[in-house]
Amino acid sequence: MFPKGFRVGGVRSGIHKKEGKKDLALFVSDVPANAAGMFTKSVVKAAPVLVDIERMKNGGKISAIIANSGCANACTGAKGIKDAKTMCVETEKAFNLKAGSALCASTGVIGQYINMPKFANGIELLKSAVGISSKNENDAVSAIMTTDTFLKKTSKRFKVKNGEITVWGCVKGAGMIHPDMRGLHATMLSFILTDAQIENKTLQKILENAADDSFHCVSVDGDTSTNDTVIVLANGQSKTGGLSPADTKKFAEALNEVTLSLAKMIAKDGEGATKFVEIEIKNAKTKEDARKIGATIATSPLFKTALFGADANWGRALAAAGRAGVNFNPEKVDIYMGGICVFKNGTALNFSEKSAKKALLKKEVKAVLDLKNGKASLKYYTCDFSYDYVKINGDYRS
Repeated sequence: MFPKGFRVGGVRSGIHKKEGKKDLALFVSDVPANAAGMFTKSVVKAAPVLVDIERMKNGGKISAIIANSGCANACTGAKGIKDAKTMCVETEKAFNLKAGSALCASTGVIGQYINMPKFANGIELLKSAVGISSKNENDAVSAIMTTDTFLKKTSKRFKVKNGEITVWGCVKGAGMIHPDMRGLHATMLSFILTDAQIENKTLQKILENAADDSFHCVSVDGDTSTNDTVIVLANGQSKTGGLSPADTKKFAEALNEVTLSLAKMIAKDGEGATKFVEIEIKNAKTKEDARKIGATIATSPLFKTALFGADANWGRALAAAGRAGVNFNPEKVDIYMGGICVFKNGTALNFSEKSAKKALLKKEVKAVLDLKNGKASLKYYTCDFSYDYVKINGDYRS
């Protein structure tokens, strides 16, 4: 399912050092689209992030996103800014788009410059490589991947009063994943396209709400990237007209489904991961308390390595929760690992280690902490730490 009025594609330009890998993607709307975006809150922002924020400040229409892999264009100074702007301008020229209507994104090694002659070659190749087929979609998603091991894309189609609307999204990310983003007021990169007609402010609010329960609830290694970017384009080409309050709610639910599905894919594809892990924090005082505890457990190397070894070491989860900066009574806490209660009312239980190990050897495992401190709950997604995570990141630049 692909939204009306969009074309996508991906080619090999030569920016990425890996021979044969596609490394330049384009997402383009047939008509200028309303847009919403969220970007890394890191003080160290990559050049494309700075350029996109500036371009989106005026709330104008956006027609395209050009994205490359193999070079993050981060910490590259004035030249990096110039190159990011050139990416946008050359895309606008090549596809006859209005000046100022293209955004850019980059992912890869920090501190290196994009090879602009190779980029120029890629733009020429993209002219005949964009379309609406599944192959076009796969080529575009493949072109933004770095250490990802599978394509991450999803879509949702739903009925509204005057027809049907489609929301399509893709994401890349397997390492340096702990998104912490804000709106205009990765590395994870996510591009979401919809043929809904919806104005910028409403789209921005819906995106930020969706991100809070998806991209802001996933972590691979606790490292927030200089390049984290989520952009949504809405071009109105479903021809369903302005959305009623009821249809706006349906759109928000669809976007929530898309972003949550993409976020889970990131955790499942964590660098070197052998397990997808869902951490549920129940009965916290506030949702933010639950998020802090979930994030702290999800980024604990001790907890993550225990999961790799299928060790129901509940003490590591409780210890992480205790340093999350949230006040709760540990004597009330219950902990479940792999569906087995291992800690009850602040006391360790005499559970079957054999059964627990069997449960934690599965590809998807769940840990639950019931704080009994309120009524707020939240799910956080992560993966285990294996030997391969160290191998991948030990020679990432080599």
